[in-house]
Amino acid sequence: MTTWWGIRRLYEPRFLERILLLLLLVAAAYYAVFAIVQWTTLTPEALRFDFANYFGGAQAAAHGSDVYADFKRSWGTEAWVVAYIYPPFFAELLAPLTPLGLVGAARVWLLAVHAAFFGSLALLLRLHPELSRAGRLVLLVAALGFMPVYLNLKFQQVATVWLLLVTAALWAALRRRDGLAGGFIALAASLKVAPIFLIPLLARLGRRRVAIVGGGLLLVVTVVTMLASPGSWQFFTVVLPRIGLGTANWDNGSIDGLVSRIVVLAPHLLGGATQTAAKVVIALAAVSVIGVTIWLAGRAASHDGWTIRLGVAALMTSLLIVSSVTWQHHLVTLLLPMATALAWISARRPGARYGWALMAAYGACWIDRRAFPLPADLQVHSASQGALVLAGTSVKLLGLLLLWGLLLEMLRRERKLMGALRRPGRPAAADAVAPAA
Repeated sequence: MTTWWGIRRLYEPRFLERILLLLLLVAAAYYAVFAIVQWTTLTPEALRFDFANYFGGAQAAAHGSDVYADFKRSWGTEAWVVAYIYPPFFAELLAPLTPLGLVGAARVWLLAVHAAFFGSLALLLRLHPELSRAGRLVLLVAALGFMPVYLNLKFQQVATVWLLLVTAALWAALRRRDGLAGGFIALAASLKVAPIFLIPLLARLGRRRVAIVGGGLLLVVTVVTMLASPGSWQFFTVVLPRIGLGTANWDNGSIDGLVSRIVVLAPHLLGGATQTAAKVVIALAAVSVIGVTIWLAGRAASHDGWTIRLGVAALMTSLLIVSSVTWQHHLVTLLLPMATALAWISARRPGARYGWALMAAYGACWIDRRAFPLPADLQVHSASQGALVLAGTSVKLLGLLLLWGLLLEMLRRERKLMGALRRPGRPAAADAVAPAA
């Protein structure tokens, strides 16, 4: 096939760059049209899912009332669109926008979501100087063509802000700006709890000052916001325990979602112990996946920045795998792991199978369950339908696991490379490889 005219020309760098530039222009035009249409058609009805909940929490914070009052009234084990469920810091952050009204505040927040997305892309390009011009074009095309990006915009989610803060923390850590890196981690964990696991990861990687600063600033932010928002301690005593139960909703792409769906389809699989066994499996999965990631990242310590980049990328992927709820719009945060994997492949050139695996993971995370012939009424009527539902609703999880495994393999290769470079008679790793960024 490589001798065919159309395929052969793709191996010509200048021709390939022109094709990628054309695709980038098309993707950018689509993004612009999508953004303009969303801006001009923004209505309270369009905001009924997530931002209305954010706004309700912000109103409660602005008036000094309980930001979790609606949550406590409406949350059930199978509920998935209810009230304000984030740490109190987010509600306090949005409180100044409440005088603008629901739509006005949503417009300002939408601008912040766009800015966070493009800010993240700019930082990702700075983080990975190994990417060639073609590699950078591939990353931008993949980002602007990634379905979770548009779902994140549609629901005006916090995921792009989380992506920006984690990317900024990684950028600062690579430049040894420990205080700045710790501050970004504290802000990220104050908006969404998951980034707190960056603290033990960085401690494991020997960046203890970043971990200490991040942990200390997170404690300060938490205390200040809890004092400013009465009753916000309920986030730890009420909200986290309840949302930790997850949901069997077909759009939940985590291990928690898969196990919950199995329990719904086969509630007596293990007799009376089915529910207990499911909770044990979910807990063990979380501990194992996150624990293995942090442990293996620490074993591959090197001096060129690859370990911290790959470690953060693998951790971000693992958090989505074991989260209580992983909707597809949460997967916008995968742009950092995918950019890191692409840069590593460009630098190390390990073989074509790595590139194909990355493409497969990207495709699986792009596809929505609605691409499969699942029951329209969201009800399973036979064993064959049950098997189809479990398969079709787990494609995102398959993509996450594939990307996670790929990143761990890259960490293993780095450990092996560093071990070879440290043998007697070989140059030191710091001299053999150029530093990152």
